Amino acid sequence: MKSIYLAPMEGVTTHIYRRIFNKYYKGPGKFFTPFLSPNQTKSFQMKELEEIDNEKNAGMTTVPQLLCSNAEHFIWACKEITARGYKEVNFNLGCPSNTVVTKKKGSGFLFYPDELDAFFDAVFTGIEGLNVSISVKTRLGKHDPKEFVRILEIYNKYPLKELIVHPRIQKDFYKGEIRREWLDHAYENSKNPICINGDIYTREDVKNTEERYPDAEALMLGRGLIARPYLFDEGDVLKDRERFKAFNAELLDEYCKRMSGDFSILCKLKELWFYMLPPLNAGKEAEKRLKKTTKVSEYRCIVNEIIESVALDDR
Repeated sequence: MKSIYLAPMEGVTTHIYRRIFNKYYKGPGKFFTPFLSPNQTKSFQMKELEEIDNEKNAGMTTVPQLLCSNAEHFIWACKEITARGYKEVNFNLGCPSNTVVTKKKGSGFLFYPDELDAFFDAVFTGIEGLNVSISVKTRLGKHDPKEFVRILEIYNKYPLKELIVHPRIQKDFYKGEIRREWLDHAYENSKNPICINGDIYTREDVKNTEERYPDAEALMLGRGLIARPYLFDEGDVLKDRERFKAFNAELLDEYCKRMSGDFSILCKLKELWFYMLPPLNAGKEAEKRLKKTTKVSEYRCIVNEIIESVALDDR
C-alpha cells in the first residue's frame, strides 16, 4: 500500500484530533495542519503556534500548511517553521472558500498564473540554504480545468517535494464527481512526485486509485478518513467497536478540557459526526437525536448507543 496522508481540514484536523487519531488508528504516515496564514505582522496567532508546537505533534510526522500569496511572508514563515525542526512546508493552493479566494489565496491564486510563477521564483530563491522542502496542495484552477495546463507548467519549473492534486476547480467546491481526466493529465505530465487526493472513501476506492496510479507517491484522504478513521485498521468487529468508542470518548474529554460551554464543545464534535454518521447507517432517529442534543452528558450517551448498535466492518 502507498503512503497515506491525513488531509488538512480547517477546524477539524486540529492538533487535538491528529494526536488522538494517531494514538488509536493506523494509516497516515503524514498529518497536515490546517492552514497557517502568515501576514505583514510576521507573527503567528496563538492557535497557529499550537498547531506547530513540537510537543503537541510528538510521535508523528506533521507538515505545517501555509495559506499565503506574498512571497516575503511565506519565506518568513518557512524560517520560523524550520527553526522548530520541521523539514517540509505545504503550500495551500486548494482552498475553495470564497472568503479565501477573494483575497487571491488558496485556489483563488491559481487564476493569476504569472503572479504565481513569480511567487515560486521568489520563494525558492529566498529559502536557499534552509533545510526545508516545499510541497503543494492544488486544485485544477478557479473557473475552468483547462487552466491547469498552464498551472502544471509552472509547477514543473520548480523542485517541489510533492504535488498533491485535488481534481476539482474552485467553483466545484466538493460537489460532483472529481475530474478524473485532469488527474490523469497531472499524473502523466508532472515532473514532480504526485500525491492523489479527492473522493477516496473506502478500501475499494483505495485499491482502484492505487491500480490506476501505480507510480503515485501517496494518497491523501480528508473527508474519507474523517468518516472512517478505522479504514486502514484490521481486526475483529468487537475490537474495532471498543477502539472507536475510546477514540470518541478521548476526543470529547480533550475538547471539554480546552473549551468552555457545552454549545462550543458540541459544535466541534458534531462537525466530526457530520462525516462519521453516514457510513455507519445508524438511522434517522439516531442522527436526529445527535443533532438536537445541547448537553455534553447527553451527547456522550447518544454516541455510545450509536457505536454499540452499528457495524464498523463495512468499509
